[in-house]
Amino acid sequence: MKIFFDALGCPKALVDAEKMCYLLERDLHVIVSIPEEADEIVINTCGFIDKAKEENIEAILNYAKLKKNKPGLKIVVSGCLTERYKKDLLDAIPEIDGAVGVRDQSKLIDALKWSGRKGSLADEGPYKNEAIGGRKLYFSGLFYSYLKISEGCSRSCSFCAVPGIRGIGQSRTVEEIVKEASELADAGKRELIIISEDTMSYGIDLYRKFSLNDLLEELLKIGFSWIRLMYLYPDKEVQKVAQYIASDRRLCKYLDMPFQHVSRSILTRMKRAGGYDEYLLLLKRIREICPEIRIRSSFISGYPGETENDHEELKSFLREATLDRVGFFEYSDEESTPAFFEKHKLGSTEKKMRVNDLAAVQEDISIKRLSALAGREIICINDGQVINEGGKEYLLLRSEYDAPDIDGYVRVEIDDPGLMEKDFIRVLVKGPFSEHDLEAVVLPS
Repeated sequence: MKIFFDALGCPKALVDAEKMCYLLERDLHVIVSIPEEADEIVINTCGFIDKAKEENIEAILNYAKLKKNKPGLKIVVSGCLTERYKKDLLDAIPEIDGAVGVRDQSKLIDALKWSGRKGSLADEGPYKNEAIGGRKLYFSGLFYSYLKISEGCSRSCSFCAVPGIRGIGQSRTVEEIVKEASELADAGKRELIIISEDTMSYGIDLYRKFSLNDLLEELLKIGFSWIRLMYLYPDKEVQKVAQYIASDRRLCKYLDMPFQHVSRSILTRMKRAGGYDEYLLLLKRIREICPEIRIRSSFISGYPGETENDHEELKSFLREATLDRVGFFEYSDEESTPAFFEKHKLGSTEKKMRVNDLAAVQEDISIKRLSALAGREIICINDGQVINEGGKEYLLLRSEYDAPDIDGYVRVEIDDPGLMEKDFIRVLVKGPFSEHDLEAVVLPS
């Protein structure tokens, strides 16, 4: 069968999609790039927050329209949205022929063999975390790929639906992770991006101790030029990670460490540790350990009961912390979480205003941080992205301080066609040309 596969959602979902594509091709299906050519469409979904759910449902409805001209087309949905709302999706969108959650990706093969809607809800049983056996790198970057080191999360953040969707944290073994990483290196990937729901907890369930640095030691033996860490819970063990990052040039001088808030009253109700002063001290120590490091964080604005004082406290923290990259999210009221039952919820207009207010503060900080790089020579990775502005062609590169899709880029004018073939490019930074992006010129190799 010809299958069009649409991978929606976060990097973790993209890795799942690549594993499912491997299963499909092993089962002798053919992946096509145009949905109109397909006999079957698989949509791997995200169901984490309201905005993602709305976007995913809209995508499903767009594919459902194809059935008007092709009644025999089969549509199967998988992923986080279906794990949470399988029956609701099937009831609301009759064009869906089958639904598979996240517990067992191999059930997708069974779903494609169903006739009609009988048995369209996959009974997947317990969560499975073993390797599928391979990946088809259709959703990876030109020279980078994500590697998921664990599944699920054992923390109990009050706003988060992940444990209810993907279960408690289950680490993969070091041996299994290294095997997959080696295959990615053999496929030509130069940057390895470590992801999970809770990277700091890696190995605690398997090895009964903090094990992230042990894993990094093994991954460094493979030969990647860059290894990047994402989704680190802000606890004291992060200092150990920073020390390890400082010790090896191949570890990107970059930490993604979501704080979510700084008001102690909000964090307490979020069931998270820490606060304004503790986080500032943690940042100070990390920067002392590794002065070159750049730090990304994220914050939720408009959590139930968030006062104007809480909001102002967060603004003050941003000015004092001078973070390099920050993502702001409006609180999303998820019915399966403890926060859903909190009182004093803010309206959507107020939440949006607060996010915009925070973003404006961070934009000023970002420009100052980027301006400090002017005159620096840095190495950038080529993601193969080209844009045309004002009649000129530019290649969009990434520095080690930037993760794909969520951070900024380094823009260089294409004056040599051979530039497109290079994996890493040395540039001289001219300065920022927007709140989050740099302008640079290519230096001779």
